[in-house]
Amino acid sequence: MIVKRENAIAWKREQRAKEAVSCLGLTGHDLWSGLLLDLGCGEGFLTGYFLKLGMDVVGLDRVRIRVKLSKERAKGGNFVLADGTKTPFKAEIFKTVILNDVLEHVTYDLAKPLLNEIKRIMKVNGKLYISVANRYQIREPHTLIPFLTWLPKPCWNVICKLIKKRPYTNYYPYTIKKLRKLCREVGLIYRNYTWFYAWNKISNIEHIGDPALKKLVNTIRKFKLSKLAYPIAEKVSIILFICEKDFTRGHRHQ
Repeated sequence: MIVKRENAIAWKREQRAKEAVSCLGLTGHDLWSGLLLDLGCGEGFLTGYFLKLGMDVVGLDRVRIRVKLSKERAKGGNFVLADGTKTPFKAEIFKTVILNDVLEHVTYDLAKPLLNEIKRIMKVNGKLYISVANRYQIREPHTLIPFLTWLPKPCWNVICKLIKKRPYTNYYPYTIKKLRKLCREVGLIYRNYTWFYAWNKISNIEHIGDPALKKLVNTIRKFKLSKLAYPIAEKVSIILFICEKDFTRGHRHQ
């Protein structure tokens, strides 16, 4: 049972790594031409995938046991134990920074320091890939409670305790509007690629890990409603942004 769960996690993480590579590829960004930082690398699933593709990658996490597990999983990888808001790296060293499913685990007051540190260590022509939980996802991804974060924030903990018998802590989901505001405040130019995630899931049903969501998408496709479903899917999808440094503080956002 443990092996089966481990395989499921590995498969899901590999899909997320593939999404990052594909999405960055849409911008013409070359992930092989410079150092890549997997910030908040967890147990090294994404880092290991990037290594297999021949990328020059560094994994960073602030939890010691995760760094240890990453080193065991991704042999030959470079892993650093550090806080993402205070990294030991020189300025402008990374061509690519991956922030995959990390930002929702960072308190809102630390989100700015984190992105400012990423700006510091990212090259002038670098790209930051952000994948973050959407407040309007149909099923909250950590508790799987339907519509939980659609409700006012004070309700989240109460409902989670009632249904899951545990508190709802350490999760800080975003809306597209909230993420746009954060990027502007720290001086990042962003492009919203949430549509890409939604399109990928509807077009490739085998990439959906949630059985209930997979069944729903299968029904949508069966009745040939995919075109109508795309705009809705984008509203409730995981949010994807690709960012770069903004030296003008202008309004070159999409």
